[in-house]
Amino acid sequence: MEIRLISAAIALLLGGCGDGSEDAGSTTPPTQPPVQPPAVTQYTASTSSVLGGKLIPSSQKVDAGKSASFSVQTDNGFVLDSISGCGGALTELTYTTATISADCTITPSFISNAENAIRHQDHTLASANELIDFSTTELASIETARKAKITELYQGVGNSISWHPTHDSITFSSFMPENTFTLLPSNVDGSGASAVRGLVMAGEQQGQRYAAMGGNLFAVNNSDQSDKLLKNLIGWLTKGGDQQNGLSIVTAQMPSRADSWYFPHNEGIRTWLSKYYPDAHSINDANSCDYTALASCIDTLKPDLIVISDIDRDNLGYAGIQAAITKAKAAGIPLLLSNYRREQSAMLSPLYLEMGLSTAGNYWSKLNANNLSVDTILAQDKALADVETLLANLREQRFDTQVLNDCGGNYLSCNSSTFVETFKAGADWYRSNAETLDNNDIDAFNSSNFSLMKAGLLLADKYRSEIDYPIAYTESAQWQQALFADWTVSYARAHNLAQPDLGEYITDRTNLSKGSNAHYTYPATVSERKSITVPYSGQWTTTGWYALPGQTITLSRLDNTEANVEIKLNYHRRNTNRAYEQKVYRAPLELAQQRLKLAKGQSLEFSTPYGGPIYLYISGGEGALSVDVQAKNVAKHPSIMDFSNPAEITAFNDKIQNTELPHVDLRTDGAEQHLRRDRFMNAIGGKIPDVNALLKSIVEAHINSVYTLAGLKVQGKSLSESLPSDVLSSCQALFGADCTDASLHTRSIIQHANYDQNAHCGSGCSGNPWDAAWNISPTGWGDNHELGHNLQTNRLNVQYATAANRDNWAGYGSRAGENSNNIFPYVVLWKTHYQRDGNTSSITDGHMNHKDLFYVFMSDAAGTTDTSGKRVVFGANCKVLDVGEDRYTAPWASNAYAVHNGYRMAFYIQMALKAHGMTLSDGTSLSNGFNIFTLLYQHSRIFGKYANNASDWEANRSKLGFELFPFDGHSVYGGKTVRDIPGNDFMLVSLSKLTGKNWRSHFDMLGLRYSSLAAAQVTANASQGAVPMGMYELETDLPPANMSQGLSFIPLSVSDGSTLWKGVGSPSQCAKP
Repeated sequence: MEIRLISAAIALLLGGCGDGSEDAGSTTPPTQPPVQPPAVTQYTASTSSVLGGKLIPSSQKVDAGKSASFSVQTDNGFVLDSISGCGGALTELTYTTATISADCTITPSFISNAENAIRHQDHTLASANELIDFSTTELASIETARKAKITELYQGVGNSISWHPTHDSITFSSFMPENTFTLLPSNVDGSGASAVRGLVMAGEQQGQRYAAMGGNLFAVNNSDQSDKLLKNLIGWLTKGGDQQNGLSIVTAQMPSRADSWYFPHNEGIRTWLSKYYPDAHSINDANSCDYTALASCIDTLKPDLIVISDIDRDNLGYAGIQAAITKAKAAGIPLLLSNYRREQSAMLSPLYLEMGLSTAGNYWSKLNANNLSVDTILAQDKALADVETLLANLREQRFDTQVLNDCGGNYLSCNSSTFVETFKAGADWYRSNAETLDNNDIDAFNSSNFSLMKAGLLLADKYRSEIDYPIAYTESAQWQQALFADWTVSYARAHNLAQPDLGEYITDRTNLSKGSNAHYTYPATVSERKSITVPYSGQWTTTGWYALPGQTITLSRLDNTEANVEIKLNYHRRNTNRAYEQKVYRAPLELAQQRLKLAKGQSLEFSTPYGGPIYLYISGGEGALSVDVQAKNVAKHPSIMDFSNPAEITAFNDKIQNTELPHVDLRTDGAEQHLRRDRFMNAIGGKIPDVNALLKSIVEAHINSVYTLAGLKVQGKSLSESLPSDVLSSCQALFGADCTDASLHTRSIIQHANYDQNAHCGSGCSGNPWDAAWNISPTGWGDNHELGHNLQTNRLNVQYATAANRDNWAGYGSRAGENSNNIFPYVVLWKTHYQRDGNTSSITDGHMNHKDLFYVFMSDAAGTTDTSGKRVVFGANCKVLDVGEDRYTAPWASNAYAVHNGYRMAFYIQMALKAHGMTLSDGTSLSNGFNIFTLLYQHSRIFGKYANNASDWEANRSKLGFELFPFDGHSVYGGKTVRDIPGNDFMLVSLSKLTGKNWRSHFDMLGLRYSSLAAAQVTANASQGAVPMGMYELETDLPPANMSQGLSFIPLSVSDGSTLWKGVGSPSQCAKP
């Protein structure tokens, strides 16, 4: 307005000045100047200066009512995280304000690539080095904060400190070092060896401070130094509140002398407070603030500190204190946890978890701080220093595979010093933390904590995505990265990424090549509900479900039983990965894991980078256990849960033919097979024309045949139906209802068998599971030998004793390790050849040669010697068998692996040949000599039933044929009881009871000693004469279809050295060595 007025005045002045023209008298209207536009108001849109990037321009003048645009420019290694201000919106990298009506400020926020990758759980958003650098920076920050706290808390402690929490204690490690640190570590174990773990931990979250003691620092082995540390800790926990108007403290769940003489912790705390806070503290009456009373104590006593232990007199667990703990946290009251047990308790374990602590029992290791220098504690956290070393080595790709040369098994278990220093110690921190997360169903990426762990998991994702099998030993960097990927897996993550190259985990190693990923096409996933049952507690079983790599799976427990359920993925034993042996990396180091637990009423999400069959391990209670589980997003692989269901056989065939899923599961009540797909399919051919024939052979020729020979119930039949008729008849006549007691003669475990690229040891390895590096072969020697290992029992094992120990059971030792189980493949081979396939021709097998038995015995009969005149024992090849001068020593003294296996097998096979067709003590005729093994197995289990206590034994020993054997106290027992009877004595007496005959000649022929007590019992039992000394003439050939009826019997006597093998051979003809 002011401008307009001035302009108008000037115009009037100009108009009033005449120019003296002749037309001056005329009137001319004045000319109006143009109207000027109104002035525009401007505002300033400025930007905040932040780390990681900027906006261009840094500020702008903007006309009122207009908007402005800014370009986002990020620094190297950063990305825009968020931007706000001036009411604007972001389009790609341009931020446009709203219309401006006042000065305003735009604030961008930039985060590092590593932080962005963590936020999105996507390793591709950051490089490996960026993830490593982020972790290193985090470690430095953690270490700076830790040192500051350690310096503060050790003021006045002195130069060193000692504390032994006793064996009734636990130790700690922190999987959340960003919040929780080690205040007092151990430095030695009970033997004095170096051992570093946390004894006292402390930390802070959301303003609440806390600490945990592995034992009670108030009352256990305390000293001036530990007392000063504890007083400092109380001051830190209470933020100095202990020095303001006195210390108000509440104890809860604290053991007293009345609970145990060993744990007077209530008394100890009060004594300690009287010493260090005299007339300056208040404390509740002992045990007055336990369980729900703790919440009331918080309200009324308003404590500065709660000291809580874990004596759980009412067995309420954490639920008994949970509400009070929640109240304490809300009020910001610090907690000091005091363990008094040998393992973490159910009461305090949730608090340890919240504090980021994993625990270990200290009963055996006895870790303690022994004159530990405070400077050492201050110097560096050992666990995090190991992580820092590992990260530095990964960044520089500094790794030499030669550090693995001393590893004699899977690298996860290798403790070669150089490997530990350069890799394993740091990698174990990630691995143990991942296990803790998984054990507690914690997905690290769903939490605001665990930044260091998240970066490690993403680094493992990145390395895993780049694995290219096979990895040669010379490819050190690739080997190092694959190791880290295998070490750092968390299955509780919902979004693990599939490993592109799965190597020999899914296909034969001959199919692997560089640049080509071993993988497979995924079928559709399903949701399915099943009741999963195990016939016995503490067993794992197949579910018929398969986890696809990278697939988020949900399992929900719908039953209300008290059973404990753990999710088991894959079946492979650890040493089936032979990278340590073959020096070629062909598959992940650890495929099988059992970290995840599924509680009743719980739904659990998980994923796996490898995929694989899903099993459930079910325990708790007695007998059969069943759980009801709903599965979402699982695949269905070739599996059979019930062989008697034709629909399952049909479905199995469909999945074998129409999916590429690389594993197979087969289940019966007492045995399950788990196979890589090719190990199943390669078994088809010859006598096994198709899938159905193979499935039938697995059940009938393998599992049922072996279990029947051992006198066990088989699936789908009663025990009476499972046993051969002659066995059933004789056993019932001798031992009554015990013979058909299914609880006694049903195997009370599930026997698992794995068929894969490698076995856990050798090419076939016993155990449960036992495993094989070959294709499944139901009638093969290896399959039935390994299954037989798990049916061996001491009472049926041949044993060696010196002459001096003949009457001392403590001096007997088994020599049956690799031979008493060979009755199973031997009989299966015989039955397959003659009964299944109907052959009449003979069959041979090289696992034994009966000619060895003849040559060993005749060496004694003929008195063979070496050139010096010293007695020697020859084998069938005319070579000295072993050290020893007679058949009681040379074939038996050595306990080397599988030594003299064929000779030792002869004890069992010649026994069966002699028993064939024999009339037993009850009058039953044994229709097949191999059935004597079945009777021995049944007798052994019935014997075991009554040999567990004196009263049962005394009531039944006569019926069992052992009436001369007391329960304990006999001089022959060597301090043992009757249940510890060695195999020689048991079998000798058992055979005399079963057959009514004296079998001492058989044992004597083989060179097996037995006690005088057993000999006396045989004399009492043998009412039907003695078995003649001698053997049936076989070499590597198996008996014919009619067993010993088609064989020549060779009488043997130590007094006759002239007997010849087949009329021509004798050890007396062997050249003297």
